[in-house]
Amino acid sequence: MDIMAENYRVLIIDDEKNVRDSIAKFLSLDGISCLGAASGPEGLECIASETFDAIVLDLRLPGMDGFAVLDRIGALGTGTPVLMMSAHGEISDAVEAMRLGAVDYLVKPFDPAELAIRLTRAIRNAREIETARLSLRITDRGDALAQCEEPSMRDLLELTRRVASTPSTVLVTGERGVGKESFAREIHRLSSRAAAPFVSVSLHSIPPALVESELFGCEKGSVPGANARKIGLFELASGGTVFLGEIEELSAQMQVKLLRVLHDRAVLRVGGSLPIPVDVRVVAASSRNIEDAVRSGSFREDLYFRLNVIRLRVPSLRDRPRDIAPLTAFFLARFARESKKDVSSISTEALRCLEKYPFPGNVLELENCVERAVALCGSGALRPEDFDLRCPLGEGSITANEASAGSSSVMVSLIPGGTGPVSVKDAEKRAIALALARNNGHRERSARELGISRRTLLTKIKEYGIQPRRVLDAANAEA
Repeated sequence: MDIMAENYRVLIIDDEKNVRDSIAKFLSLDGISCLGAASGPEGLECIASETFDAIVLDLRLPGMDGFAVLDRIGALGTGTPVLMMSAHGEISDAVEAMRLGAVDYLVKPFDPAELAIRLTRAIRNAREIETARLSLRITDRGDALAQCEEPSMRDLLELTRRVASTPSTVLVTGERGVGKESFAREIHRLSSRAAAPFVSVSLHSIPPALVESELFGCEKGSVPGANARKIGLFELASGGTVFLGEIEELSAQMQVKLLRVLHDRAVLRVGGSLPIPVDVRVVAASSRNIEDAVRSGSFREDLYFRLNVIRLRVPSLRDRPRDIAPLTAFFLARFARESKKDVSSISTEALRCLEKYPFPGNVLELENCVERAVALCGSGALRPEDFDLRCPLGEGSITANEASAGSSSVMVSLIPGGTGPVSVKDAEKRAIALALARNNGHRERSARELGISRRTLLTKIKEYGIQPRRVLDAANAEA
C-alpha cells in the first residue's frame, strides 16, 4: 500500500501535545502530513479554513468534548471521515461516536501502525463514496439550473417559477457568465408562451448602427445591404419571449425606441410607415450595476422602471460553492456524451481543486474548464492534472495539482510583481489589502476592482482580520 503517493493531510484534535506530536511524527514516516489542534474550538477553526482528508479526534477534551465537536463537524457537511480515540474503552462511547458520524473508534494506547492503516482505509472509503455520489449525479438529466443546490439559487429558481406565469417584464442582473440567459429560458419554458419562439440577442455583439434593424426589421433599401425586406427579432418572436442581453449597451436613441415598443406593443421597421403589432414578453439582462447607469444619466430612468418590474439577481459562482460539484458533474456528462469518451466521473482531488478556484468567469468558465478537461483526458475519472485554472488576481495560475494538495500547500504567485510563492490565503489577503489601500479604504470600489461582491469583501475582511486603517497607514508610510 503506497500511502506516500496519496499525499494525505490529517487534523489531530487532542489537548495533550505529546499525543499530537507522536501521532504526527509516526504518520509523517508514511508521507501523511498533520496539523494539530489543542481544543475543540481550535479544531473547528482549522476545519472551517482548511481542507483535510481525515480527522483524528480525542473524546475527552476540555470545555467542548469530542462528542460536541463531532456533532459540529457533521453539521458542517464536509464529508471528512473522523476517527475517534479515547483512553476509556466504554462500549457506550463507541456507539455514541458512531451514531454521531465517526467512522472508527480506537482505544488508547494503540499501535500507531494500526492508526495509519485505519486512516488510509477511512480516507479511501470516503473518496469512493464521493466518486460514487458524483457518478450518480452524472446520470441525472436536466439543465444546468436544475443541478444547483445552493439555497440562494433554490430560492431564485422558486421566484423564477412564480414569475413565469405572469406577463411582466423581467430584469436579470449578475456578473458575466453566471447564467442569466438560462434564467430567461427557464421563464419562457415555464410560461404559457413555451410553444412559441424564444429569441436571444446580445446587444453588445451588434454594431450600434444595425441594432434597430436587427430588433425591429427594415424595409428594402432602407439601410446599407438591405436588398430585401428584413423581419426583425421582435416579429420573429411574436407570441414568445425576447431576451435582450447586455441591455445597458443600448444607445440613448435606441432606449427611446425600445421604450416606445414596450408601451405600444408594436414595432416600426426601419424605412416603414405602419406599426406592426407584436405580442412578446421581454426579459432583459445586465452585467453591470444598471442603477449606476441610471444615476449617471447613461440609461433612461423610465426604461429602467419599465424593464425592472421583476428583478432576478443571480449570484456569482464563488458565492455559491455548493453548486460547483453538481454543475461539474452535469457538464462532464454532457461533454463525455458529445465527444463519445469513456469519462465516467471526477476524482475527489480534482473536485477539491475546482472548489478552491474563484471562477472569475463564473459558470461559463466552469463549463469551458470541464470541456477542456474531457477533451484532453484519456478515460476513467478526471484527475487534477486534466485542469488548468488561471488565477484572476495576477499573472500566475493555480494548477490542479497544487490546489488538490490542500489550501495551506497551494503555492502560487498571485500578486503582480510578487517575488516568491505564497499561499492562496495569504495572496488573497494581500490582494484585498492592496485594493483597499489603492481605493482609500472604500469597500465598494475595492470590491469592484477585485471582481467580487461587497458582501464577499466584508466577509473576507472579517475572516482575515484586515484592518483598513492600518493598511492605509502602511501605504502612506511606504509612499
